[in-house]
Amino acid sequence: MVEAGKAYVSTSRLFVSGVRDLSQQCQGDTIISECLQRFADSLQEVVNYHMILFDQAQRSVRQQLHNFVKEDVRKFKETKKQFDKVREDLELSLVRNAQAPRHRPHEVEEATGALTLTRKCFRHLALDYVLQINVLQAKKKFEILDSMLSFMHAQSSFFQQGYSLLHQLDPYMKKLAAELDQLVIDSAVEKREMERKHAAIQQRTLLQDFSYDESKVEFDVDAPSGVVMEGYLFKRASNAFKTWNRRWFSIQNSQLVYQKKLKDALTVVVDDLRLCSVKPCEDIERRFCFEVVSPTKSCMLQADSEKLRQAWVQAVQASIASAYRESPDSCYSERLDRTASPSTSSIDSATDPRERGVKGESVLQRVQSVAGNSQCGDCGQSDPRWASINLGVLLCIECSGIHRSLGVHCSKVRSLTLDSWEPELLKLMCELGNSAVNQIYEAQCEGPGSRKPTASSPRQDKEAWIKDKYVEKKFLRKAPMAPALEAPRRWRAQKCPRPHSSPRAPTARRKVRLEPVLPCVAALSSVGTVDRKFRRDSLFCPDELDSLFSYFDAGAAGAGPRKGAESEESSGEADGDAEAEAWGLADVRELHPGLLAHRAARARDLPALAAALAHGAEVNWADAEDEGKTPLVQAVLGGSLIVCEFLLQNGADVNQRDSRGRAPLHHATLLGRT
Repeated sequence: MVEAGKAYVSTSRLFVSGVRDLSQQCQGDTIISECLQRFADSLQEVVNYHMILFDQAQRSVRQQLHNFVKEDVRKFKETKKQFDKVREDLELSLVRNAQAPRHRPHEVEEATGALTLTRKCFRHLALDYVLQINVLQAKKKFEILDSMLSFMHAQSSFFQQGYSLLHQLDPYMKKLAAELDQLVIDSAVEKREMERKHAAIQQRTLLQDFSYDESKVEFDVDAPSGVVMEGYLFKRASNAFKTWNRRWFSIQNSQLVYQKKLKDALTVVVDDLRLCSVKPCEDIERRFCFEVVSPTKSCMLQADSEKLRQAWVQAVQASIASAYRESPDSCYSERLDRTASPSTSSIDSATDPRERGVKGESVLQRVQSVAGNSQCGDCGQSDPRWASINLGVLLCIECSGIHRSLGVHCSKVRSLTLDSWEPELLKLMCELGNSAVNQIYEAQCEGPGSRKPTASSPRQDKEAWIKDKYVEKKFLRKAPMAPALEAPRRWRAQKCPRPHSSPRAPTARRKVRLEPVLPCVAALSSVGTVDRKFRRDSLFCPDELDSLFSYFDAGAAGAGPRKGAESEESSGEADGDAEAEAWGLADVRELHPGLLAHRAARARDLPALAAALAHGAEVNWADAEDEGKTPLVQAVLGGSLIVCEFLLQNGADVNQRDSRGRAPLHHATLLGRT
């Protein structure tokens, strides 16, 4: 009973706590709040009285009777056990004495003696047992009666205190009952009025279409609450089943979040909207879908109608624009320092933050000193701090987010200040730069509808430009129409002095690049010298190749000396020079795009290699006429670690073997370049 009473008290306390919480929730209604508060106080007093009652029951009934049972009754039971044992011994002695034979006096004497001793012990224990019974019977009366009397006094006190408490509350309860009767009457009148209005509204809305709920399709980026837009959307799960679940989404604090239920914790879908993009999806089976693409993942969402989808897409785009207006790149760098940068390589988390900051500044200054790298390669924003390591360009934070949305197969983005940079990758970035890369991808961007965006341009303009530039490749130089009577143009591998090198003897180390030497190649087709091999293998027409090689030379001349090449091995340069000389004069018509990439890799000419890849050269194309070697193998043979790094960043396969079964590592081992 006491344990059940304590459980009842605990449950009653929880009930009182719930009444108090309900009173706090009804602060707007004075009547309900005051009533619940007074009732909660009274119930709390009743619970306290119950606790006192059970404590007294614990002391008066349970404890006293427990001592009586544990001490007096236990002693009585022990005496009874001894008495029963001696009685059994007496019966056994009587049996043995009766069985003793007459003609054996010795056994008769032993049985008689044992019986005498056992009978004597039995009589003593019988007297003790009778004494214990009498004592227990006498003590039982006053122990039980005293315990019950104390318990009944506790009961009397409990009910007297409860009556006094409720008697004081009785006037208030009578007053509340009168008010409640009036509330019931008022509620009935209000109910009849609402039913009348409901019937009138129902008649007016019979012809309306309620197939979609478009009660709220507006958004406000300057909302005082910080919530730009909120509502239910279907979200496609990222598991293998791709199930769709309905969740409550909201755009707030430059983040896209959702929750399953109202009181659930918010789940962040996009941590910073500035690094994401949004687009409608028309290529899936479900209707009204749109996709939010962030640097680390993409989230497929579905609205209830086309109007709602457009509103959500516009809300995300407006939030992105608002986030850029409110916080510049510098404000975001501290946030990225706390949350790992989702770049294409891991961040050196073991490095001290201050040391990493110093290294980041050193990398930033070194890469930004390259021609054209003082501003974003796509929009011209000053002080770019992000880089596309497979393209070789520097980007601002907004353009880097757009590059991330293109996928790592197109652009691999890394932070100049937050990520760790290997020496080879740093030299690669210094070897290319915005000027050299833009001479390839922006060779012809002066046409109508191809205006390059600026730092202040809307995000959608920048996104369209970047897709046209790197995905569609609309601005690559197209070959001009050449006169038919011009002399044919040929190409040769020409050795050039190494940049940033001190004056040397004629035998000093030299670098090789592909350079045009004759004026035109388009006229070759008019004089009938186009061979069958070119028509069979080349993906370029002669005019395109003419244009391609023309800006190799222009890029080499315009970009100035390239940095970071001083660490190339002298043996690799000598091999590359010898190979370039062995090529001699090469007819452009024989240059398959893959072959062009081969020769650029062998000649250690990164701008030429980047241009070849831009024009569609396959990075893993195997030259069947040269033992199935790939551009990566040619880079190994040319001895250029930077070219190898560039090819690997663009998807070169390190395990692809040539016709002799040798992978690039085999060639490097044979040449002692491991």
